[in-house]
Amino acid sequence: MSLIGIRVAVWSNAQMIRILCLLLFATNVTAKDVQSEISRALHGYTTYSESVEILARLEKQMPYENVLDDAQVMAFKCWFSNLSTPNGINEYKKFLETAKPIIQQVNNLNLIQELAVCEANQEYTQGNYQKALEHLKPIINTPSVDEITSSKKLSIIALAHIVLNRIQLTKGDYQEAFDSAKTAYQLFEKAGNDYEKALALKEIADIHIALYNYELAIEQLQRAKLALTKFNEQEHYKVTDQLAYAYEEKGDLIKAVELYESIKKDVRRFESENGYAYILIKLTELNIKLNSLSQGESYLTELNTLSVTDSWILTLYNFTKSEWYLATYQLQAALTSYEKIAGQQQYWPESLKERYLNLTSQLAAATGDTSLQITSQQQLIALIKDKQQAIANNTLISARLNFNYEQQILEISRLEHESKLQQKFLAVAEDKSFWQGLTVMVTCLCLLLFAVYTFKQVRQKKYFEILALKDELTGIANRRAILNLKRSVMVQNKLNQQVSSLISIDIDHFKAVNDQYGHDIGDELIISITNTIVQTVRCSDRVGRVGGEEFLIVLENQSLEHAKDIAERIRLSVAEKEHTSLSISATISLGVIEIAPNETSEQAAKRVDLHLYEAKRRGRNIVFS
Repeated sequence: MSLIGIRVAVWSNAQMIRILCLLLFATNVTAKDVQSEISRALHGYTTYSESVEILARLEKQMPYENVLDDAQVMAFKCWFSNLSTPNGINEYKKFLETAKPIIQQVNNLNLIQELAVCEANQEYTQGNYQKALEHLKPIINTPSVDEITSSKKLSIIALAHIVLNRIQLTKGDYQEAFDSAKTAYQLFEKAGNDYEKALALKEIADIHIALYNYELAIEQLQRAKLALTKFNEQEHYKVTDQLAYAYEEKGDLIKAVELYESIKKDVRRFESENGYAYILIKLTELNIKLNSLSQGESYLTELNTLSVTDSWILTLYNFTKSEWYLATYQLQAALTSYEKIAGQQQYWPESLKERYLNLTSQLAAATGDTSLQITSQQQLIALIKDKQQAIANNTLISARLNFNYEQQILEISRLEHESKLQQKFLAVAEDKSFWQGLTVMVTCLCLLLFAVYTFKQVRQKKYFEILALKDELTGIANRRAILNLKRSVMVQNKLNQQVSSLISIDIDHFKAVNDQYGHDIGDELIISITNTIVQTVRCSDRVGRVGGEEFLIVLENQSLEHAKDIAERIRLSVAEKEHTSLSISATISLGVIEIAPNETSEQAAKRVDLHLYEAKRRGRNIVFS
């Protein structure tokens, strides 16, 4: 769950000083400054508290000589409405009664549409999707969008697509949500709105997370993080929080801990105790999973000093405390924390329900409540099956998730088998028949041993299948794996009308290295250059070894221009580095192509090889495209 929307900003002493300086600097805001002040906030150059202060200052000086300035302030104020309480909803309704006549009076289409987008977003946050769509339709259906050049107009239409994307994502319309977010990104780009364009990447990442495409989500979030560095300080930790969550869901808990730890100070600086508590809870939860209990205890100790008031944060807090107590064999304390969350699960997302059922099963096992353990396991099985079906039915999920899907099948089989065993044990206990119980237990034990043996065999088979696709020397994809991936990417390109590129690489004068230094140094050189290549490309790019000193890189969803930039970075990285234990220099030649829409895998392979040969013919240590 993201930090956004669950915390209330709090001003530290440093912020109060900054805001006081702002007040002294801009005490006399003139009418002509209204638009520039609002624009500065909307384009990401102020923190939340600074934006609130700008709004308060602008409101204080209303009415302005020009009613257009009053209308601009009203449209700006809409985005700061808090609808999380009944009182907040009533205040919002009163605000609309005041704002709409002022904005209608100036008859400015941009401001009318900006208020409509804000209203749509507020309806969305309350779950009123149909009302939200009614506000959005006239804006989204604006004719001749391609002919619009006004940055303000383009940004409003893009913002409408962002709200539409959120509605579609909530309803599970993933393809439509992706299309809306992509349209918003393109419109923000055309408008020159770099701030909102970067935030659109976060929206796209949310879609990938919902589709279990964590690698693609991470890629988008890393792009957003880099793009947001020039804007206000809060954006850094917000996108880092989302990135940490993506790594956590992917299963890279160590990286998630590293990212959450990196934003602790900023969250403490900008957020309330509820917001800071959330970070400490995540760090405690992850350290429990990593079995770093002493580190988890230090976060819990700090948590106990905070005043947590948010009901959602309290729920997560009690979850984590119960899990920590259980992990440290403090059963009674674990049950006490567990009782505070029992019965609330009807309002939880599926991921938290799964966590709750796991915790219930573990506590039931620890207390000897076999009946509760069976019930929770059966509910967990049903939940995992639904999740598995959602993955299987989703056409946008990457082929790389197949392995996770197979692991889910094995996990379900294990849980079902364990549940059946527990049911049999319970029947034996109720029947109180020693010999019948003994027979059932022996049978179950045999079945369990057979199941364990079968599971190990399947896991070992899968392990060897994975090994068969790895290059023995370098650990990257071997020839068969990288060529299969290339064919798969080409098929996806045709289906989704996307472009991808290939880079073919050959180590220059490699035979001379083997002849002069021996094959061991030659192997070291191959490994060193492989590591350099892998460290230079994106995590979503696939690197494979197709021959002795020849490599192939598949750049999914990358144009020729981007591929050339990546190839040049690889060439420079290899040339600037000293390789092997003998610190020898080496260079590489690279051929680059963009895969044509209608060419076959063989044709693409031949074309990229021809480019590689041309690079070598022209003197080596160059990129030819």
